[in-house]
Amino acid sequence: MIVFACALAATGACAAATAVDARALLLGPDAGEAGAPAPAATRFGAKDSLRLNVEGDWAGNLDGTNIGQGRLGIAWFFVDDFELAFYGSAGYAAEAGASGAGVFGGDLQLRWHLFAADTWSVFLSGGCGMIGSSGPVPAGGTNFNFTPSAGVGATIDAWEGTRAYLSVRWYHVSNAGTSSDNPGFNGLDLWVGLSFAL
Repeated sequence: MIVFACALAATGACAAATAVDARALLLGPDAGEAGAPAPAATRFGAKDSLRLNVEGDWAGNLDGTNIGQGRLGIAWFFVDDFELAFYGSAGYAAEAGASGAGVFGGDLQLRWHLFAADTWSVFLSGGCGMIGSSGPVPAGGTNFNFTPSAGVGATIDAWEGTRAYLSVRWYHVSNAGTSSDNPGFNGLDLWVGLSFAL
């Protein structure tokens, strides 16, 4: 009887050990430690953090020119609260009295989140890029242009690891004098987007 009881006890201990080992295999070596703290989320704007930015923007002026674009970018915080982001973009330009044109390109943006709290920030931005188009943008110009910009904006927590962006910028389109035809475009650019932690 004693031998039988010892055998049952040993079998139970073996089963418990197997369960713990299986849990550790599935959930990691720290899975068996009850009450182990979850790893802290990286602070928004922390040095060396990366983010994926998905945005849409509209730029317009008083002459009836409108440019709408979708933008996808990767942002790198090279120091705390300073963000360098590279974007690819595609969209459409429409101008009163002229044929519209598809636009595509890329730009580099630098943002300084000068006021940065746990759940929101306010930033200054500046950058430059290049766009190509299926027709002259603006009308009478060229199919290849440069796009400097500068503005202000804000971010706010949307959900864990995700920020909503809103910005207003001055947006310029011209060929920088590389052609004698250079009417240029200066407009107000409004854009919104989401930024996802990577």
